[in-house]
Amino acid sequence: MPFSFIRESVLKHDRDTVESILTRYQPLNYNRFMWWRSHTDGITPLGKRANLRDRIINGDFNESTYFWQAQLALHNAKDKVDLNRHDTADQLEILAVDLARYKRLMEDHEKEETGRLEALYDAFTSHFQMTRKEVEEELCNWPGELLSYYDYCKEFKYETPAANRKSRRGRPKKIK
Repeated sequence: MPFSFIRESVLKHDRDTVESILTRYQPLNYNRFMWWRSHTDGITPLGKRANLRDRIINGDFNESTYFWQAQLALHNAKDKVDLNRHDTADQLEILAVDLARYKRLMEDHEKEETGRLEALYDAFTSHFQMTRKEVEEELCNWPGELLSYYDYCKEFKYETPAANRKSRRGRPKKIK
């Protein structure tokens, strides 16, 4: 059974949970260049110069939708084929599109999550006088949300001089 992994080992959540989570996100129209994607979080990330608190509230560091879309693709594949009745060639023919969708969504998920984590670490290390290792250890053990961690850092950590500066773009103010 080459596709027996669809049974339970890769499926981490049941279909109802996956569909309820995906209802929070904006559905996409079909795009022939990104055909494997079905939802987007609809967030336009703020720039690096934006306030860290605003970036957290905006959702720049939230999890991406790709994992949940990949889980839905596996549920759809599981519904299409009977692993006990179909032979290997039939399974491959029936599941080709869903497995390609799953593979591409997981690649997008890994790339997106890595990028968001790197941006999170860079934002905290540039805003507060902390090392990357400190941020990793504290975030892994933090019991609450990311915004509460930011508030904790704002109260108990030193801000870097760059965090205290305002944007210096444009013409300087006229002094009378």
